[in-house]
Amino acid sequence: MYTSLPQTSEEFEQRSWAEIEPWYQELSSTTLSAETLSPWLLQWSHLGALVDETITRHEIACTQNTADQERLLQKQRFQDEVYIYIQTYEQQLKQQLLASGLEPENFAIPLRNLRAEASIYTEANVALLNDERNVGTVYQNIIGEQTVQWEGEEKSLGSLYPVLRDPERARREQVWRTMSERKLVDREELGKLWAQGIQVRQQIAQNAGYDSYREYRWQQLHRFDYTPNDCKHFHEAVEQVFVPAASKIWEQHRQRLGIETLRPWDLAVNSRSSQAPHTVSDVQGFLQQFQGLFEHIDPQLGAYFQTMLQEDLFDLDDRPSKAPGGYNLALEVRQVPFIFGRVTLLSDGIGLISHEAGHAFHTFEMRSLSYLQQRKESFVPIEFAEVASTSMEFIGSMHLNEVGLCTLEEAAQLRIEHLEGMVTHQFIMVARGDAFQHWAYEHPELATDPARCDEKWVELSQRFYPDVDWSGLDAVYRSGWQNTLHFYGYPFYYIEYAFAALGAIQVWRNYLHNPQDGLQKYRYALSLGATRTLPELFEAAGAKFVFDREMLQSTLALLTDTLHELEVAQNHV
Repeated sequence: MYTSLPQTSEEFEQRSWAEIEPWYQELSSTTLSAETLSPWLLQWSHLGALVDETITRHEIACTQNTADQERLLQKQRFQDEVYIYIQTYEQQLKQQLLASGLEPENFAIPLRNLRAEASIYTEANVALLNDERNVGTVYQNIIGEQTVQWEGEEKSLGSLYPVLRDPERARREQVWRTMSERKLVDREELGKLWAQGIQVRQQIAQNAGYDSYREYRWQQLHRFDYTPNDCKHFHEAVEQVFVPAASKIWEQHRQRLGIETLRPWDLAVNSRSSQAPHTVSDVQGFLQQFQGLFEHIDPQLGAYFQTMLQEDLFDLDDRPSKAPGGYNLALEVRQVPFIFGRVTLLSDGIGLISHEAGHAFHTFEMRSLSYLQQRKESFVPIEFAEVASTSMEFIGSMHLNEVGLCTLEEAAQLRIEHLEGMVTHQFIMVARGDAFQHWAYEHPELATDPARCDEKWVELSQRFYPDVDWSGLDAVYRSGWQNTLHFYGYPFYYIEYAFAALGAIQVWRNYLHNPQDGLQKYRYALSLGATRTLPELFEAAGAKFVFDREMLQSTLALLTDTLHELEVAQNHV
């Protein structure tokens, strides 16, 4: 019988390492057998959930207010005084389970993941891994503190992105230049931080016995189903299939705007309308409407979203000192999700709320899995986790008007923008960003020089985004890679968005043919968590894990056909 554990992560966090260590000692002193395995694994799972949720709460707190140094200190204290010791015990417990030769029911894939993690572990990396995590934290703090004076008020850069959608071109240009000038202030500091991250990661890889960080990271991310060369072939396929299709859309966009060339401040505006984008002033009311939308799609999804509303599991307001980006994180003790981001425009309902709600539904659907190792975020293939979210963008956007979120015309415009964005950005942006990271970790000695990174970024941008005129904007153009959080905090977590989009579009195709069957397969696949391989999860959702040129062409055909249908319908309104 094991000692009782705290029931909440808040209570757990109050314990010192001296109080926590005996729980790990109990587990490590257990002789594993068919009889002892289940209670041992349940205890380890609960203890792991306490640790995981504590780390997650710190992550949420630090992104909610990047200026609050006490929150950052609390996070650092837990890492330095508790988590650093936990990692050593976690390695012992992994080895203990693997050495036992026992396999719990529905645990083959978690065992494979544990085996990969155990193989790359070395005591020499414990402190370095904390240093690496800190690179992402520092990046978010720097970006979160970027503010400018705009129309008489101090504004965060994150709050100004909606102005880039303003129909008035001069205003768009003004805000773009204002934001870009502020970003350049941090250029040198971000360059040093990037170099620090490259060096730390290379050292981590070498300590673990790998020649390159990419080899190490492939194991850390549990990428068993594709290789770096597969990614490079995908970049080429995107260049061949999507870049020409995007150029056609950009040319139509330029003609509608009536301008000679497309400048960076012309990319986000809706060229089909002279109206300013629909803003959201009542975020809570907006969320209530989305609860109705998800209930309309599926009563159980609506119930999940209602639970989140009741338990206040959102932070979507705009305010200063709030980190950029959006995310869904699972609170593993409570087994509920938390969604973070900024909702300012109606379009955020697709790109943020629907997307992160898909992640949240994944958290809820995995609740029936007994062990943390079957459901935790780092074990579920990211490529499929993003299918959960991206599928909801496509499905949710089909029903915006039906639940009163907007007019029929607005709904059609939002869907057109979303589908065009898939063609012009989703695959192309990912291919460029992934190619940049492959170059960086193939040539770490060059990548530690920000000037070399600038050169590579321009080369890749010309390859994947040939339609944008950057003349006279050299400094901003060259340093564009510094705007991507993933490069700093989540290296190589990028290609997943494209692979997942291919899966999500197949889920959407199924939904178009048979909504009930499509949703049933989608939810079933989510419920499997980390208990199946990546191709098997795609198959369970009614999709294929394929990303060759033929799949890209099929995907593009569905996107462009649907765009044509929506535009024809718009012209007849």
